Amino acid sequence: AHEPARGMAPGAETRTPHAPHRGLRDILALIGAAEMTARTRHLAEATFRRLAEAEARIHNTTPEAIHFHEVGAADAIADIVGCCFALELLGIGAIRVGPLPAGCGTIRCAHGEMPNPAPATQVLLQDFVVTQTDEPFELVTPTGAALLATWRAELEPAPEEGRILGSGMGFGSRRLRGRPNVLRATLLA
Repeated sequence: AHEPARGMAPGAETRTPHAPHRGLRDILALIGAAEMTARTRHLAEATFRRLAEAEARIHNTTPEAIHFHEVGAADAIADIVGCCFALELLGIGAIRVGPLPAGCGTIRCAHGEMPNPAPATQVLLQDFVVTQTDEPFELVTPTGAALLATWRAELEPAPEEGRILGSGMGFGSRRLRGRPNVLRATLLA
């Protein structure tokens, strides 16, 4: 039986043991065959390359030798492409990321019991400001970390001040101990 990872919403980053283990070349071929704009394709491909580089570093191999488990599933690919497309639709050309929360304890994934944050997340968040919490849940996933790292590398840094044009929030279903389970993005001019 497959045990869901602690700290994850149902279906988030955790798949059945039979989820396809796609390599970087497989994922890039899927993205390359799909109809999308050049900017969305570039950001999605760059995100998967960054994920492969993080995994390769952890496993002491090359990005081409990596086989993604959870993040190679169709919904994770759609999440990354969809987020990159949303960035384009909103006309985002610059980004700023505030401090990111780090969970504690362990999580269960395709490689078994792992420290929280997952090793790939830890590598991807290098040079980001992280705040340690006492939440025993995965608060930033490898997919989220790869998107943020890619966007920070590919886009201009946003000014520290700006006029709020709009904001969006996504609420998770898991009840956290001492913080809201929400992701908020703010569009500034």
